[in-house]
Amino acid sequence: MARIYVSGHNDEAWVASGTDVREAISGLNPDGDGRIFYLTQITVSNEHATDATVIELYDSDETASVTAADQRATIQVGPTDTVQVTWPDGAMPFVTNCVGSTSAGTVATLSGIQASGYLA
Repeated sequence: MARIYVSGHNDEAWVASGTDVREAISGLNPDGDGRIFYLTQITVSNEHATDATVIELYDSDETASVTAADQRATIQVGPTDTVQVTWPDGAMPFVTNCVGSTSAGTVATLSGIQASGYLA
């Protein structure tokens, strides 16, 4: 099956809520397409002036409750900081969808998350 390269951003702010997760790439639905999404790069911006945040990425649907078994990565971002993380080809698969949550801080709509990878 050929690779389909995708990139995009979040269309909802990520807020600290414990179990509420949002899509990293708006409209990405790999399980609906019968494919696996391989995340290769993500950039996370925390716009809060004083609060750091911890971003947790999960392999789950946006509407589902996530568990520790669904967790794929944790990214720490300081106040008013931007962090970019890259993974080797094939190292970060998401079968259901690439979603996440934040512990604090301000991960804004459209500018807070930029991600790319490919569907295979």
